[in-house]
Amino acid sequence: MAFNDLREYISFMRSKKKLIEIYDEVDSILEIAEITRRATYFHLPPLLFKNVKGYPGWSVITNIFYSIEAFYELFNTKNLEEITSSFLEKMLGFMPITFSGKIKSLFDMLKLGKLLPSKKKPEFKEADLDFNKIPALKTWPKDAGRYLTFSILITKDPDTGVHNLSVYRMQILNEKEVIVHWQALKRGSLTSFKYKEKGITKIPAAIVNGVDPIIAFVAASPVPPGLDKYVFSGILRNEGVPVHELDNGLLVPSTAETVFEGYIDINDVRLEGPFGDHLGYYTPPDYYPVFKMEKAYARDNPIFHATSVGKPPLETEWIGKATERLFLPFIKMLIPEIVDMNLPEYGLFTGIGIFSIKKYYPGQAKKTMMSIWGLGQLSLLKMVIIVDADVNVHDLNQVLYTISTTVDPKRDILIVDNIITDSLDHTTPYPPLGSKIGIDATRKFKEELGKEWPEELASDENVVKKVMPLWEKIKSQYHL
Repeated sequence: MAFNDLREYISFMRSKKKLIEIYDEVDSILEIAEITRRATYFHLPPLLFKNVKGYPGWSVITNIFYSIEAFYELFNTKNLEEITSSFLEKMLGFMPITFSGKIKSLFDMLKLGKLLPSKKKPEFKEADLDFNKIPALKTWPKDAGRYLTFSILITKDPDTGVHNLSVYRMQILNEKEVIVHWQALKRGSLTSFKYKEKGITKIPAAIVNGVDPIIAFVAASPVPPGLDKYVFSGILRNEGVPVHELDNGLLVPSTAETVFEGYIDINDVRLEGPFGDHLGYYTPPDYYPVFKMEKAYARDNPIFHATSVGKPPLETEWIGKATERLFLPFIKMLIPEIVDMNLPEYGLFTGIGIFSIKKYYPGQAKKTMMSIWGLGQLSLLKMVIIVDADVNVHDLNQVLYTISTTVDPKRDILIVDNIITDSLDHTTPYPPLGSKIGIDATRKFKEELGKEWPEELASDENVVKKVMPLWEKIKSQYHL
């Protein structure tokens, strides 16, 4: 379901009685974050704070991604994989053989044109606004200050012109400057290397807040490199994103609540942090580049979108779970033996990944591990567990049973050292380099085991057929 803007989404949730509107005065320093985390833990719907201390005329919305149910509402389906799967089928169908196939392919391509961003007059206008005038949150007591936690940084690839929209934490320094915490593997950071190679040290950028939640979700997601996030937003919305071109050449959503136009000075790096992050610990200070604001824009009575991270499951984990489902068709296309995957919420999205595969040959599980660790955001996974196709990766008890009955530690555990990992992981001695573990929990071929795999237990079918009526009677008697 495509919403024109954040306001339409809020009206939609209000109509469904799934919006908690808070009129009591609440402070953006620690209080909003504390209430928000408690709401997420209880799977309460979004919170709209209407009376933020020191910020008259502003509202703050949090907890938009309050559980996986939030995504079912946004996309109007519980089958999230089908959204991207159907798109891939259309794209792969653009190589027709027959004449009738070519006609159908042309028609599908024309329909896909509606998914592209289109220019539209902005809802915002230039405003007397700066970073000290917005209700940005301080989320944990020992954070270095107030942070933008769900604002979107927009940059553009200098070679391809592809726009990148990303959600990074950004520490407010003063009215015109914030520090951008982008990690080594993030698209914004990788784009900065291209500018640096061209001798450009001031990267055109914009910081946007308050958009259609699907656009916000895409900005927070690991969209494959090279794919414009505006285009991917259009795919998920089934409708192109309306955009406006700023003076610095960047396209921003026309319906955004606030926009800060400026540049990132990659020669100006300053100490950012500490910050209470999604691992449940404070990440220590480190040096990152500074965004410098030149112009500001806002809508009347603006709404500020924020979140608070911490120990799971909070919004970060539900975004990760939706990403898992939506991106599974892409991953299956790149690694065809994969059947399903589970990135458990308590595994922190980059901590543990469980994958089932169709196993056809010896050594395939370890080959799959290597493929996974070479694939975008999945390269950050610290632990990868591979199971057979008949194992339900979402049933952790079944996974534990499988590990217990298929794994010989010496043969089936792979340790990879001195490799890229999540730079927020405090367990690594020299981030972003650390180690990874892979567990082959598949049934072993004779070449792997040295003998035939034993026969699994199974009931006698005739006995099952005979006792079923009695078993149904017992179940009915004890309300099983």
